Amino acid sequence: MQKKGLMQKCLTGNVRLKDFGKATGNNALPVGWIKKPLKELVEMAFSSVNKKSRSDQKTVQLCNYMDVYNNDYITDDIDFMTATASDREIEKFTLQQGDVIITKDSETPDDIGVPTVVMENLDNVICGYHLALLRPKQNEIDGIFLAKELARDRVSYQFSRVANGATRFGLTTDAVRNIQVNVPPLSEQKKIARILGTWDRTIDLTERLIEAKEKRFKWLMKTLISDQQDNPEWQKMKLGDICTFEYGKPLKEQDRIGNRYPVFGSNGIVGGHSRYLVAGPFIVIGRKGSAGTVLFSMSNGFPIDTTFYINLQSKEIKLRFLYYLLLVVELDRISAQSGVPGLNRNDAYKISISIPSPVEQREITRALVGHLVCL
Repeated sequence: MQKKGLMQKCLTGNVRLKDFGKATGNNALPVGWIKKPLKELVEMAFSSVNKKSRSDQKTVQLCNYMDVYNNDYITDDIDFMTATASDREIEKFTLQQGDVIITKDSETPDDIGVPTVVMENLDNVICGYHLALLRPKQNEIDGIFLAKELARDRVSYQFSRVANGATRFGLTTDAVRNIQVNVPPLSEQKKIARILGTWDRTIDLTERLIEAKEKRFKWLMKTLISDQQDNPEWQKMKLGDICTFEYGKPLKEQDRIGNRYPVFGSNGIVGGHSRYLVAGPFIVIGRKGSAGTVLFSMSNGFPIDTTFYINLQSKEIKLRFLYYLLLVVELDRISAQSGVPGLNRNDAYKISISIPSPVEQREITRALVGHLVCL
């Protein structure tokens, strides 16, 4: 399992070499860049501070393995656990701005050497056990740049190769000290770090905004549709009264020609084809694989045989409203409860639903579509 991290991608590929120096050959470093072992760039220490508390030690906040593994940056916003440490450990392992921390022990070699960087002085936060604290030499390496360099595939591969173990893997001091990294001039490191830091903050903010809007959309669907299923003014019926689930058609990948029309599998678009099976707009339901997944296509398309597509039986039902209703009823639960792989359409037909008037369907749809446009 790899730690979630988007920023390190910015340091891979020839594009970055063009951006930050002129390369001297296909496999050469940019002019002014050199390879150096970590022992020339950092002061290193393996932490001895574990999670156990002792009455003869001082209370501290512990930056532990998962704090490092799950975060590209260490800040005081993290909810650190409480532990204890000796005076010597506090002096040696208290986190300072620019420190880089890596995982040194794991059950798999792929999780060895996962880095993070400390973004501020954290006076009472101590680097915990199973971690290595790398303190950059100020005239040699920038902390943010180093963390992102250590996250590159080339460096991660070095860590996995030198990790010792059979059922559990770990790094020795010498192994870490001899890891080779690419080092540009310090001014260029800081420029790269500044650019990548801005990008990472932008990505994080965007992801949070999208998550918040998705939560509001789900709340809006619940308020407008799910909570209204007991509304006496809405007409009660079975799902099978208003639509049928039609089987998609087989269309092997080697038989698909062109990309004019989207081909739908149970989890979304899986390719293209020169002709369509269903005129848009239409609803696709996952039948096998991602059973119960609900998709909406505005254009003509080709649902394959791992899916159903919806055929409306009543002009009183608006297709887009039905799409949102199907999201609310959670068709994926049917196959899970039956214990049989795939979605049985006869089980789906038995689902009890309530439908408002066509006018109210349009109003609800307009509200939900308007919210989606803002996502």
